[in-house]
Amino acid sequence: MARVSAHKPIHFTIVTSLLASMAYLAVVDEYIPESFDASEVVFYHPPGSNAYDKWVQIDDASIYPDADQLTLVPLVFNSNFHHEIPEIANAFDEAANERVLVVTTPETEATLAALNKITYDGVTWKARSNNLLGRYYGYAKHAAFKLYSLIQMAESFDIALIVVAYFAMLYTIIKVFIDIKQGGSNFWLAFSTIVSSAFAFIFALATTTKLLDIKVSLISMSEGIPFLTAIIGFKHKISVAKAVMKARSTHTDVRTIVSSAIANHSLSLLRDYVIAISALAAATIYSGDMTGLRNFCVLATIILAYDLLLVYTFFAGVLALKVEVNRARRTHELKSALEEEGVSSLVAETIANSASEDDYPEDAHFNSTVVSFKIALLGIFVAAHAFWLGSSWLYGTPTIDIVSETQTLSLVAAEHVAVGSNGTIVHLLAPKRYVPFGAIVLIEDFVVAIFLTISDAIKDNMLSKFLLFVFAISISINVYFLNATRDQRTATNKLIQKEISRPKHKEADQKIKVTESFESETEDAESSSTEGTINFNAHIKNLTVDECVAKMKDGQVKELNNNEIASLVVAGKLPLYALEKKLESNTRAVVVRRKAIAKLANAPILDTDKLPYAHYDYDRVFGACCENVIGYLPLPVGVAGPLIIDGTPYHIPMATTEGCLVASAMRGCKAINAGGGVLTILTQDGMTRGPCVSFPTLARAGACKIWLDSEEGQKTVKKAFNSTSRFARLQHIKTAMAGTLLFIRFKTTTGDAMGMNMISKGVEHSLKYMTEECGWDDMSVIAVSGNYCTDKKPAAINWIEGRGKSVVAEARIPADVVKLVLKSDVDALVELNISKNLIGSAMAGSVGGFNAHAANLVTAVFLACGQDPAQNVESSNCITLMNKIDGGDLQISVSMPSIEVGTIGGGTILEPQGAMLDLLGVRGPHPTSPGDNSRRLACIVASAVLAAELSLCSALAAGHLVQSHMQHNRKGAAPAVAPAAPAEKEVQRLTEGSVNCIKS
Repeated sequence: MARVSAHKPIHFTIVTSLLASMAYLAVVDEYIPESFDASEVVFYHPPGSNAYDKWVQIDDASIYPDADQLTLVPLVFNSNFHHEIPEIANAFDEAANERVLVVTTPETEATLAALNKITYDGVTWKARSNNLLGRYYGYAKHAAFKLYSLIQMAESFDIALIVVAYFAMLYTIIKVFIDIKQGGSNFWLAFSTIVSSAFAFIFALATTTKLLDIKVSLISMSEGIPFLTAIIGFKHKISVAKAVMKARSTHTDVRTIVSSAIANHSLSLLRDYVIAISALAAATIYSGDMTGLRNFCVLATIILAYDLLLVYTFFAGVLALKVEVNRARRTHELKSALEEEGVSSLVAETIANSASEDDYPEDAHFNSTVVSFKIALLGIFVAAHAFWLGSSWLYGTPTIDIVSETQTLSLVAAEHVAVGSNGTIVHLLAPKRYVPFGAIVLIEDFVVAIFLTISDAIKDNMLSKFLLFVFAISISINVYFLNATRDQRTATNKLIQKEISRPKHKEADQKIKVTESFESETEDAESSSTEGTINFNAHIKNLTVDECVAKMKDGQVKELNNNEIASLVVAGKLPLYALEKKLESNTRAVVVRRKAIAKLANAPILDTDKLPYAHYDYDRVFGACCENVIGYLPLPVGVAGPLIIDGTPYHIPMATTEGCLVASAMRGCKAINAGGGVLTILTQDGMTRGPCVSFPTLARAGACKIWLDSEEGQKTVKKAFNSTSRFARLQHIKTAMAGTLLFIRFKTTTGDAMGMNMISKGVEHSLKYMTEECGWDDMSVIAVSGNYCTDKKPAAINWIEGRGKSVVAEARIPADVVKLVLKSDVDALVELNISKNLIGSAMAGSVGGFNAHAANLVTAVFLACGQDPAQNVESSNCITLMNKIDGGDLQISVSMPSIEVGTIGGGTILEPQGAMLDLLGVRGPHPTSPGDNSRRLACIVASAVLAAELSLCSALAAGHLVQSHMQHNRKGAAPAVAPAAPAEKEVQRLTEGSVNCIKS
């Protein structure tokens, strides 16, 4: 049932909502009257002297046809305005703000019409209808009055218990929003959870009232519903919602996600509901003469039954819609981010439609203690009311209704009524309320007029049918768009692929393509991007260059064979970069370019498969990663790990041609895991771009620097910069002067993208804004990048200020692990680190190079995960520290202030590199917290460096210890043989640890 609901979510949510609306309309009149004021109450006094105790209420005035007929109309004036109450003819004072009009019954209508507006002492009072907006004020007022009356009649313990129940219900509802927000939904999913239970309540109320002819009083519900809400709660719905939200970004279809999440919770869900329903059913059976308790238990039982049904229908549909909308939004955001990074629209959409994460929810274990506690609370609730508290609603329908008030003839009013010789009948009408005429009254009249007009229009026979027809069309359109959204990740991608590679002319799709026998190796490659063609081998004569040029001018270049197109390139008639555009096939363009370069560079090696090119998705490359493509280079990829990083194990991919690098990192991972893993801290996150601008004079350059350093300048430029992107946010601006040159270092967050294109666009706009809007029209932009960033070059500013992600990673290695796994010694490691990584690097004048070989690991991970390998220059800035801590263990840390990584854009859009990001669980943008994936990748890079630093330094330290032991053993032969054995064993251990094939 949940699977069907998730497949047709709009159908189930709309139908459920319509049924709930019908159920509400069926019961609303039973519980909420049109007005709290009685329309008319009739009293009769027999002939004789006026005595208050002789006034009696009657139902039919016609039984006293000869009696005098009088009408009393209370005129209530709003006392909030502090105006003087008008004096009304034939009226007496009932209260400070009330006049009671006495008029003969036949003249009532005319008199009230004349009193629709009353002008007194310069103030115009206007009568208000009880059916206008003030009606809801009346609801609240009378409900509060009756609540106060009930409190006066109740015992203190009853009041305390009900107050606790209401606070428990409020806490339960608030916790729904808090828990589901933690699962990734801010408001609507939590709201739908509450609405689902509200629908169950409405359905149950309609069932008991209309089908079972059982009316549960409002007092019973006001006392019982808080207990029911607090006891049953929303635990299962929250758990299901979290499971669905956790799996929303997987490749699994929505139906499977929702149905699996509900199926995983069905056992505990059904168990809890069956137990609760059974308990309520038992209370219903054994309630005896306690009508109120029995009726409420029936209602509560049906509420739970409907609530359970709605979990599998309405709630499943809501969850499916949430996942569909989330996926569509995430796809759009990824596409936008890729486009901001300079990726072409077609490629960006292709990548966005195929990107996802691989997570799947785990079923929460059933907690029998919680269920037992809830059932115990339910039993205490029933028992306490039945045998101790003695609430009035247990033994029948209460005499006091929370939403009704009986009108009576007051003593003051009776004194102003003359009793006729044949008796007197008084018609006491509902109070007529007045407020001073003003803007509020006009607005209320206008709003009510609109609603009344709409209401009257809806009641029209023709218009109502038309609205129903429009509503049906709207639902159909929404269903259509939902289905389109579901298919966009596959269908749209296929259409894009066809659009990229299809020929312009339809007849070209059916053409038989003839190739030379020596081109047979291109068939497999071209078949992936050219559909509807038949390839066979034949020996034909190539056209001359002039003939090929003529064909090209006629727009028929695609009809030429590959050799002929290559001859055009060699002759300079067709540029290398234009092949993709002219041929409309990225793969064929690679084949032709290889042939042309083979001739131009006299490199026949390109006619072989030594440099592979087939079976590669060049559509992702074109317009995004590379130009003039002639193939791709396979690079070995190894895996080190698992390495426990912040409590989570990771298998870290490394692309390298340096032997022993992965093996060495693997040994470091083993040692670190034995000590509990790596702890990482991200200290800052901000990519930089440092443009260079110049001014005519030094004074102007200095003034601009002062302005940019000021709060006003920072705020102005930040506003301009942030307007250019949905993701990039300017953090801070740092400036420096060199003569009349001013260098401005913009530091920004860029979400999960590395962000250079994104930030460059923002910098250009900010500089333009400064020139045009901020009074710096004499400023000249020398370069958007003035090497003050600094990008892909050694620079102290990156080492000091940081760039990209700044990460510190630390691990603690037990002393015995250092000996057994690393074959080294803690003291030797500490000494080596100081001498080599600190003093040695300082002697060399190194900037950020206080490490053994951080660049090795940074580059290997960058190549495997689609990062820019040139940014290894600043990303490898690292200082490695080692200390011997209490207990003799080793503490090692790496501090890397400028790791520049991203999980969208650049090389990450290529499928192999994207697969490695998937391996780490950080591919694409983070679904709920933008930037988290790229920050996690930076921490993984730093942790990999830590493992490799530990392993290499251990190997170097072990080699030093081998020499020391060898020298020690050569000094003075020991007379006894036995003591020499441990020394030889120690030398063997250190010798094994010193084996090192890493070129550092």
